[in-house]
Amino acid sequence: MTSEKIKISILGSTGSIGTQALEVISKLKEEFNILSLSCGSNIELIKKQIKEFSPKKVCIKSFSDVE
Repeated sequence: MTSEKIKISILGSTGSIGTQALEVISKLKEEFNILSLSCGSNIELIKKQIKEFSPKKVCIKSFSDVE
């Protein structure tokens, strides 16, 4: 019997709680499937996360619209 991976999305993946969650998930990759990641403005870190976890969707907040 094959068990299906747990599907998960991480909102705020570059923040404190998000990075800790991904650290745990990285040790249990065979149990989880990252569907999506989101962040505010830490582009460099989310690029690394995308490379490691290959999410299907990514959302990055744009600050250019805020005055």
